[in-house]
Amino acid sequence: MVVSPRSLYFVVTDHSMAAGLSSSPAPWQEASMPDTADAPPLPITAESIGAKVYQRLRTELMRSRFRPGEKLKLRDLAQELGVSATPVRDALARLVSEGALEQFDHRSVRVPVLSDERFREIAELRGELEGKAAARAAERATPADAERLAAIHARMTEARLSGEGVAMLVENERFHMEICALANMPVLARIIEGLWLQCGPLVAGLRQVRFLHHPDAHPHNDIIRAMRTQDGALARLAIQRDISVYAEVLLRRLPEINVGALPRPRPVLDAAD
Repeated sequence: MVVSPRSLYFVVTDHSMAAGLSSSPAPWQEASMPDTADAPPLPITAESIGAKVYQRLRTELMRSRFRPGEKLKLRDLAQELGVSATPVRDALARLVSEGALEQFDHRSVRVPVLSDERFREIAELRGELEGKAAARAAERATPADAERLAAIHARMTEARLSGEGVAMLVENERFHMEICALANMPVLARIIEGLWLQCGPLVAGLRQVRFLHHPDAHPHNDIIRAMRTQDGALARLAIQRDISVYAEVLLRRLPEINVGALPRPRPVLDAAD
């Protein structure tokens, strides 16, 4: 898929329109647009261009668009996004300060190449922190919240069974971020997003991995059940199992991923972008 600058406009609208259910987005969540093919995109506005460039690059890192070790050049990104160099430079500097990128030379930055030790640390922290978020989310969840998670997981499963690995990763990220939103703990959510920023490029290695569970036995189903029954302990254990099982798969593939042996994932620009 060839991405033109015009296709990378940013959109601000209500998250609930993309989900098809009523729910107000938390302030740290990515804005999204209605899931309709003919909905016109809104161009970047001068007032918020810097924030939107930052959020777009942040989201694309979390959704595995960029691979470990890949250089991101200021001029290329500015041209792709259809903006001047200044907001891109500011966004890249901010992502470097957050540890999501590292300075390569005076004109480019690159996606870090994670060691086994660093990835294990990130996975362990994700398990602890997302476990806490899931437990809190389950205690607060309404039936509508549970059904929204079920719909996201259904789209993820459909994408995986159809061989759409990139779309599967997008839905998986949405599932986990929705749990953070339901927990209503914005400080914790921001920390979790920071961990996703660091491991997102590696998660592309799951695009070619078959589900390690029968679809009915996927840990997401236990999380959804926990939301329906407001069982915080079950939600915590299920999300920790989800993270640990797939982290082990990525660790085994880490050398292959880090040398760029996997095909570069295509950007998915869909209703939430």
